[in-house]
Amino acid sequence: MPKSKPTQVIVHRIELQEKERKMLAAYTTGKTINNLALPVAAGGAVYVAYKIGYAMFGWTEDLFDTVKTNMAKAKEMRDEKLTGDSFENPFNNSGYADDGTPTNWLGLPGWGIWPGVI
Repeated sequence: MPKSKPTQVIVHRIELQEKERKMLAAYTTGKTINNLALPVAAGGAVYVAYKIGYAMFGWTEDLFDTVKTNMAKAKEMRDEKLTGDSFENPFNNSGYADDGTPTNWLGLPGWGIWPGVI
C-alpha cells in the first residue's frame, strides 16, 4: 500500500550561543593545527632517524649526496654530444632479423613495443 504525502514538515534547529561558538572555533583551530603538525613532525623524525642511522652505522647511502652526484652526472651527459655509440644496447640486436625483417627491442618480429606487433 503506497504511503500518503506528509501533511506537515517539522524542522529541527540547533542554535549555539556566543560561548559555544567560541569553544567550537577553538576546537576546530586546534584540530587543524594538529592535522598539519603531526605529518610535519613525523617527516622530521624520519629525517633525523635517517641521518642518525647514516652517521652511526653507515647502513644506508646518503640520499642527498647521491642526488647531488646524479645531478652533476646528468649535467655532464646533457652537455656531451650524442652519437649512435652513446646508447647501450643490452640485447645486442641490430634491429633486424637474419632475413632482413625489422625486430622490436626484444629482437622479436615487428617494430612496435609489444612483441609481434607490426
